[in-house]
Amino acid sequence: MTQRQLAADMAQTSTIAFAVILGAAILMAGLVGIGIYRARYAAAREEGYRTLAGRSADGSQATAEELKGVRAELGEVRQRLAALEKLLSQIG
Repeated sequence: MTQRQLAADMAQTSTIAFAVILGAAILMAGLVGIGIYRARYAAAREEGYRTLAGRSADGSQATAEELKGVRAELGEVRQRLAALEKLLSQIG
């Protein structure tokens, strides 16, 4: 090999090495970018789930309070019905 061919081979090798390193760097940057995007998307989705869970808990609590009120009213109705039955049994 001549000096020129050796220099050309070294230049070619360094160009190839630079292209491989640059490609690897671009690939790594892309993978990191995808990871960041997925993490942000997952965080936003998780926040949505937390909001939904909070609404569900609030709804359950409101339903429980309404049920408690209905039970109290039903107790009053039962007392009145018992008093009415007592009154009717005394009359009739």
